[in-house]
Amino acid sequence: MKETPPPRQRGGAMSDIELAELALNSLRYRSLRSWLAVLGIVIGVASVVSLISISVGMNSQVSGSLSGVGANIITVSPGGSRATGMGFGGGAPSDGGQRMAFSSSGLGRTTTSSVLTFDEADKLSSVEGVWKVDAQITSRATVVFKNRNSSLTIVGTDPQAFPDSVGSAIMTGKSLATSDLSTAVIGYSVQEESFGNVSMLNKQIKIGGSTFRVVGILNKTGTSLSGSSDRTIYITQKRAKTFFNQTDSVSKIVVIAKDGADPDEVATAVTEKLLALRRLTEAKQDFTVTTATSMQEAISSITNTLGIFLGGIASISLIVGGIGVANAMFTSVLEQTRYIGLLKSLGARRRTIMKLFLYEACMVGLVGGIIGVALSFVASVALSYFGLPSKITLDLVLLGLGFSLAMGAISGLIPARNASSVAPVEALRYE
Repeated sequence: MKETPPPRQRGGAMSDIELAELALNSLRYRSLRSWLAVLGIVIGVASVVSLISISVGMNSQVSGSLSGVGANIITVSPGGSRATGMGFGGGAPSDGGQRMAFSSSGLGRTTTSSVLTFDEADKLSSVEGVWKVDAQITSRATVVFKNRNSSLTIVGTDPQAFPDSVGSAIMTGKSLATSDLSTAVIGYSVQEESFGNVSMLNKQIKIGGSTFRVVGILNKTGTSLSGSSDRTIYITQKRAKTFFNQTDSVSKIVVIAKDGADPDEVATAVTEKLLALRRLTEAKQDFTVTTATSMQEAISSITNTLGIFLGGIASISLIVGGIGVANAMFTSVLEQTRYIGLLKSLGARRRTIMKLFLYEACMVGLVGGIIGVALSFVASVALSYFGLPSKITLDLVLLGLGFSLAMGAISGLIPARNASSVAPVEALRYE
């Protein structure tokens, strides 16, 4: 068995740099076992960083979409916020009077037994900080174009507030006009997916048997505060009233805050106004007011919980890697028993011996952490390629390195203590 050369002594004490060099030499002499121990840490760190990066990426993606176009949108939906908070969908529910919703505590259901009215929407226009109000009517209908048909969401919107209330700009064509009741603006995916990627501009479509002319196509938005517009068709509010036989109640009210106004403060004022109009207390609130901030907080709570869950699963592999490091260090202590005795006979103190083996374990953890973090960047690119949002931040890198270093130190603590307690005479006699 090869042994590392004894260190230069200066009164029985060695500097930390000398101990680190000695620990590194010890790892070099046992390269195969050392790399197997490192491999366990590599797999653990790469798993932890890669899986947590998914939740970070999701959170970043949502934050980016909410902080851009539509950040000044406030959505008022039927149903009390105490039930579970915030609905994502656009308009009227189709699940028997209930809407799936996100809240700060996760997924839940919001009752929609209450209704919102056009009169209430008109009165919200007088709230300080409000720029525009869009009382929307929403339903689903079969849309036919040539020999293709698809079931899509139809939204009746106020042309004066559209497309600001959608949170998306017109990509091609023009917006809706109050005077033309037979026009429609379609979402990006309606053209790209529903009707075979055929240019729909100025084409005629049939919605529930009635003919409409497509005058505009919206930009792609994904999920936004006012709901996804990508698979939605917008018609004028006036036409929707008669088309869906809904002249009094609305599916939801979209409030657009003025430039410079704080959307959260405007949302508070809107809430107080509606409570006064309905003569309700906050405890009996039967509607939900949602802003980009409240939605972001709720989604962040969900993604953070997801990150903890995924990180906890991946940590199992890191613990297994730590056990591998501990096993390698125990073996190292046994193999170097005579070497430990030689160091002690030359004046090395118990603390010095312990630090030597602890440094060796920490090096295994640190090297494994560095390689694991590098591998996680490769995994992040692969996840993004397959459509999973993934983002590795500096905090996440430091977390991975910190975990690997701590795991190495913890795994090497007991073997290091065992090494430091070996009696010099017995160690020199060890075969």
